This record gives sequence, C-alpha cells and structure tokens, in this order.
Amino acid sequence: MKKEIKFHACEHLDFSDNYIAKKEPIQIGGEVKLCWVRPVIDETYPQLVQFCKKRGRMNNPEYCTSKETKGCSDYNEIEHITTFESEE
Repeated sequence: MKKEIKFHACEHLDFSDNYIAKKEPIQIGGEVKLCWVRPVIDETYPQLVQFCKKRGRMNNPEYCTSKETKGCSDYNEIEHITTFESEE
C-alpha cells in the first residue's frame, strides 16, 4: 500500500521513482524522514543512502535531511511530500 509522508529536508534530495532502490522511512532527529534502501552485493557497500539531484548518491541516510547534516552550501530546506510502499 502506498503511504504519503511529509518532512523537511534539502530541496535537492531526489525522491522520484527513477531508482532501483526502495524508499524507506527512518527516524532522524525526532522526525520521520525518507532515505533509500538499495540492493548491494555484500555488506561492505552502503545500503541506506540519499540521492542528490546535484551530487548523485550520498552514502549516508541522514545526508541533507537537516541544516546540521547538510553536505554542501546549496542546502535549501523545503517540505517534501512524497509516497513510499508500506507493509501496513
């Protein structure tokens, strides 16, 4: 079932459906936000990541989800409204 989620993060984070990875809700700083769970060949590769429209894959699920975790000077916080597949 598709579930809608609203959260604040950088405008450049990409939550489009253009990836093989699956959108996954995670708790970050008291707020539920989304990251991506990507298929990996073994555990030495990061499974939880973010995708940035400007910089590509970022190997940290908290990347640019707040001003404190911003990865560059282009950080601009917006409210994301997107959906993800939920088991509930």
